[in-house]
Amino acid sequence: MSVPTGFANAVYPAADLDASVATFTAMLGAEPVFRTPDYAMYAIGIALSSKPWVRHPLPFWTVSDIAAAHASMVAAGATALGEIADGSLAEIGTARVVNGDPATGIVDMPGNRLAVLKAADGNLIAINQTVGW
Repeated sequence: MSVPTGFANAVYPAADLDASVATFTAMLGAEPVFRTPDYAMYAIGIALSSKPWVRHPLPFWTVSDIAAAHASMVAAGATALGEIADGSLAEIGTARVVNGDPATGIVDMPGNRLAVLKAADGNLIAINQTVGW
């Protein structure tokens, strides 16, 4: 089993991403290092997302092997989630995954692989594996 080795980053909800980016950029004194229409990431490990499933700050935990960590979490009762067409998350197998592996929900991004799972208590758990660009 791959256990967390540290804290990766925290993603904050941003209903108005442009306004949130302006505020965080002013506060941090730096522009995002990565930006898409619905996501912005700062070098210090803070990110903003306008995705509908990001309703509360979500910490991402670093793991050395995301596939192993994901599999062991699912075996322990967590629900694998994937991003669907409307930008929300759905349980794997209940809707077509549009971003990430349709079998696991694991998403490959520049420099990272990530996944979001739902614990048995309903909390979202996010995991991240750093990979080369």
